[in-house]
Amino acid sequence: MTTTNRAMNRTRTILIASQAATTTDATPTASGTQAWHGRHHGGHFMHVLKQLNLTAEQQTQIHGILAAAKTQFQSLRSSSQSTIETMGAMSPTDSGYPALLATAKANAAKRLEQMSAVKTQIYSVLTPAQIGQIPQIMAADKAKWQQRSQHPASSASTPGTSS
Repeated sequence: MTTTNRAMNRTRTILIASQAATTTDATPTASGTQAWHGRHHGGHFMHVLKQLNLTAEQQTQIHGILAAAKTQFQSLRSSSQSTIETMGAMSPTDSGYPALLATAKANAAKRLEQMSAVKTQIYSVLTPAQIGQIPQIMAADKAKWQQRSQHPASSASTPGTSS
């Protein structure tokens, strides 16, 4: 029983990680800048890019990179979802389970490769000064997040008192 639970937890972790990497949606905002609503690093990376004061040309190039990658990400997401559904319906002791697990791992690896390729293409559009700003922006964002998570009550507004 314990072995089955561990196997399911490992499978769930792999599947969650693989799903997180592909649940993104690229949509332009009203201001013409690129918004990429995604979980984890993809969404955060786009948030960082917004803070780099990209030129109109850079925005257009990055939008093109993301638009070209969107179809590939959707295809992998579809394959991953199918694999996840099939794995969820079977026991880890089923004879086909190892092959599905291998497919899930391969899909996760492909997604990581795709994300890396997209990020490399985006970095080629950025100036050296913009690339240098990225670690600073990420560190500031991390500090803000940590501050909010440590003091959730202080971030909530307090009701005013009337005299």
